[in-house]
Amino acid sequence: MSSEAFETELVDFTQAIIRVNSLSGKEEAVGGLIVEKMKALGYDSAQVDRYGNVIGIRRGKHPGPTILFDGHMDVVPVTTPEAWSSDPFGAQIREGKIWGRGASDMKGPLAAAVVAIGHVPAEEIHGTIVVSGSVCEEYHEGAAVQKVVEQVLPDFVVICEPNGNRLGIGQKGRAGLWLEVSGKPAHSSVPHLGENAIYKAVPIIERLRRMPLPCDPFLGNGVMELIDAISGPYPSRSTLPVSFRMRYDRRLMQGETMDTVLESIHEALRDLSDWQVGFSMVHMDTWTGDLLEGPDFHPGWLMEETSPWVVKAGRGLTEAGVEPVFDAARFCTNGSYTAGEAKLPTIIFGPSSGMLAHCIDENIGIDELCLGAQGYMGLAKNLGR
Repeated sequence: MSSEAFETELVDFTQAIIRVNSLSGKEEAVGGLIVEKMKALGYDSAQVDRYGNVIGIRRGKHPGPTILFDGHMDVVPVTTPEAWSSDPFGAQIREGKIWGRGASDMKGPLAAAVVAIGHVPAEEIHGTIVVSGSVCEEYHEGAAVQKVVEQVLPDFVVICEPNGNRLGIGQKGRAGLWLEVSGKPAHSSVPHLGENAIYKAVPIIERLRRMPLPCDPFLGNGVMELIDAISGPYPSRSTLPVSFRMRYDRRLMQGETMDTVLESIHEALRDLSDWQVGFSMVHMDTWTGDLLEGPDFHPGWLMEETSPWVVKAGRGLTEAGVEPVFDAARFCTNGSYTAGEAKLPTIIFGPSSGMLAHCIDENIGIDELCLGAQGYMGLAKNLGR
């Protein structure tokens, strides 16, 4: 196939899946298109598991490990379609780019992986290559890919998130925390008879803002940010709030655990009273009706630059004409499960920029998309050797 024909096929498929709005838990239609494309490309098998994940398999002519390429199929909502310069689900081409929700995050990278790996001759594959289109990542990172990993048992994982076609060897993790402050009810006309939970929360908020957080020379600084809060009762009518519940977004470094995160908060607030803290629990119904659930804790991780897997990945990208520039993701990905929890060697590689994710006028450059596809081919040919 000529490079022009390959580009046309890749762009057409990317447009096709962008045009299907696939919110978390509603990926059935786009999954069907991906299965259909995998079968047309000659994958040895392509099916949907009980959770709605698409799993496509290519078996090489040579023995070797199992390599998993994962990309999530769900997208975040378009909250202000009137602010877009074109239909968010039109997949319009202009200025050398494809425009639409999910173009970067991450239907473009997923399409590039599906098409590219479908075009790698079996004679050039060592081992088995699995391409998964996972569900519900935007709602609960790692929960769905865990089910894929348990089925295919990979030796190495490529997370296809957009990172400028760089060789991502780590990422910050993420945790969703709740912290609740207790007060004492009283009529708001006589507040001295009670304890206002909101006022009691003020020193806690200030203390947590000043709390030292871990940092890493490669991953950057930890973050703990208050993102919302609600008092109880709400709404109130002439009653002091007896509770004030806050939610924090905590960005994690390599090596942080649920225990160490909670211990750091207890240490920062040790002389303050009437508060409790814990991790939010996530419950997500998949489109198949099966439930994904677990604590909202997703570890950070980092691979050694000298790891044999990283070296092989760098060689594969180089052979494909992609410069293997090391990078780390500042956002959370399904790699939090594969590398952070399952301890599987993992890299991140994908076309476009994560900074375009979730934004108005999301887009992906066609040149970047095609370069990413070349990179996936190089990885598929080299990682199994």
